[in-house]
Amino acid sequence: MTKRHSSKEEQQNYTKLDNDYVRNTDKAINRKAQSRKRKLRRIVFFAIAPVVIIAFLLNILSNQSETLEAKEKKKVEVEQHLTELKEEQEILNLKIKQLEDDEYIAKILRKEYFLTKDGEINFVIPEEEDKKDD
Repeated sequence: MTKRHSSKEEQQNYTKLDNDYVRNTDKAINRKAQSRKRKLRRIVFFAIAPVVIIAFLLNILSNQSETLEAKEKKKVEVEQHLTELKEEQEILNLKIKQLEDDEYIAKILRKEYFLTKDGEINFVIPEEEDKKDD
């Protein structure tokens, strides 16, 4: 039986010829290897670059959605505050209209300060708490 030699062993037993043909074939082999490496690098780059870009865009999208959500909550709060202020403004406008009426002012003065019209008599009725204290 004959022994099979590996390619490394064969190369060790033989010396390479140094002529144009061998050099050209070696260059061609090297060019093919370098071309494969470049193609592999391009494939890796064009596979990784979109992933990085998509991740970046997703990050921006999530940040914007969080910001939008926070602003919508703030908008709801501000709208509620606005409705409260409008209601308060309506109440104040009603009070202004009432205070322009002389009869309403007289009614308040009689009630709060116990003032009377000519010929009127005020009776002060004690409240429930005053009765319990006695």
